[in-house]
Amino acid sequence: MSAPGATVRVLSRWIIEHEIAGRERPADIAQGIESAFRRLHQVMSTVIGPLGFQAVLTRAVHVTRRASPGFGAYDVTCGDAVVMKGMSEMIEREGAAQASAAAVVLVDNVIALLSSFIGEDLTFRLLRRGFPGLPGGGAEGSGAEEA
Repeated sequence: MSAPGATVRVLSRWIIEHEIAGRERPADIAQGIESAFRRLHQVMSTVIGPLGFQAVLTRAVHVTRRASPGFGAYDVTCGDAVVMKGMSEMIEREGAAQASAAAVVLVDNVIALLSSFIGEDLTFRLLRRGFPGLPGGGAEGSGAEEA
């Protein structure tokens, strides 16, 4: 898998920052990060199914652990929903900035994998469906109504 580009990094960072905005307690920040992945699961499962998303997330977790050693401190599972065990503890131990950075890398890898499987245009349209207000990039002018 090639490294995610600058556009993907901007979108990933926005998604995580949007979901954790205004949260201060480690448990609340962890809940915000988990919420971002629940939304990704919901919108992407409409196209690739829950098992397809689970496969993408599992692969993205593997790739992320190689790139971000601190990421191995918590366990990501995906079934009917995405669960991130140990995230609050990681935030308490390493700080919100470190946990957020690891989450951004994971979102980067999820988006990059999805783009390679279903195409960048469809991936970005689905992202806009799940995250209204997502900044432009990649699939300009793509709206949720087109997905």
